[in-house]
Amino acid sequence: MLDLSLKRRLLPAIFALVVVGAIAGCSTSAATPTPAPASSVSGLSDTPSSSASDASASAASTASAGPTATPTAEATATATTAPTAAPTAAATLTPAVPAATKTLPALAIGLCAGAQLNLEISAWIGDPGAGIVYAHLTATNVSSASCNMRGTSEAQIINSGGSVIADAGSNAAKVSSSDPVYTLAPNGTINTITQWGNWCKAAPSQNLRVAMVEPFGLGKIVAPAYGVAPVPTCYASGSGTVVSSEAWLP
Repeated sequence: MLDLSLKRRLLPAIFALVVVGAIAGCSTSAATPTPAPASSVSGLSDTPSSSASDASASAASTASAGPTATPTAEATATATTAPTAAPTAAATLTPAVPAATKTLPALAIGLCAGAQLNLEISAWIGDPGAGIVYAHLTATNVSSASCNMRGTSEAQIINSGGSVIADAGSNAAKVSSSDPVYTLAPNGTINTITQWGNWCKAAPSQNLRVAMVEPFGLGKIVAPAYGVAPVPTCYASGSGTVVSSEAWLP
């Protein structure tokens, strides 16, 4: 055991160590600022987060407000200016229908058509005031191909104004199987005589012409006026004028 004198000498040293330890513990406790940094960081975090949110909201608002009006206007303009009339016009078009080919009867095959012939009056026979006058007619094949003449044609008398004043009727143009066939080479001719009688009206205007309508719808040939044509007198009052033609002969 230590003696009392040694204890007395060590006591101040031990007390000093205890005091130093206590002071050191207080200093360490005071020097550890754990709450302060958290508060400072929290403060710093609030400010940027709020600014970033505001900036994002502002950018989103700007982005959504900017392009909204322009695409709507463009889409509307495009829809309203689209053409609609052209398809309708194209749909209403109707394809042309070819005309039916006319089939001629066997007796008509090879006959001269009106377009192949030229008709002339070679003479008017009959005294003025006679009941019947005669027009001598000659038809010429003016085409480059041969064709046939056969039977009779429908005779007509035409005044200077182009009106038909006497007509034999469509039944007068006829061909039968017993009628002889006359072939007309190019520039070949054939003849007939037309009779006109019983004119009970005022005298027609002159430059009278004679027409011949061919059978089977083969056309019409008209002879120009030939001098002053005699006009038949009226021999059957109340009856119409009459006109007819003979068969074609070489």
